[in-house]
Amino acid sequence: MILLPLIAGLLLQQLPKNNPNGIWESDSGTQYELRLNGADLQVKLVPGSNQKFLQYEVNLKNQEEINTYKGAGFFVAKMESGKECKFDTEWQFVVVSPERIIGGATTVIADKETCRVREKNQTQLDLKRKH
Repeated sequence: MILLPLIAGLLLQQLPKNNPNGIWESDSGTQYELRLNGADLQVKLVPGSNQKFLQYEVNLKNQEEINTYKGAGFFVAKMESGKECKFDTEWQFVVVSPERIIGGATTVIADKETCRVREKNQTQLDLKRKH
């Protein structure tokens, strides 16, 4: 029975705050720069890290749970037709360790000529800190 208070004590310990500042990379090689200012976290695409995305900006807020962020923004994609289209996106993620972010983001399937959104989907975010 001595283990029960020990386990309860470990569960009640505050989780460490993980610093999200820096360059993070997806499995596809796309890089994002994250900058935390108080409770506000700004995400921007590192120029040239993805040929399809020309611009990507998301503004997130720290949520009640530590290391958890949620927000919205936009991205500009170069379509197969060469046309540039701007779309809204929403992100939500957790900085699970100093080296990893896991969460989700909205993506779209759009008409390559008109930019009209045909379908919105949720995609998994799995970012690793770039050194």
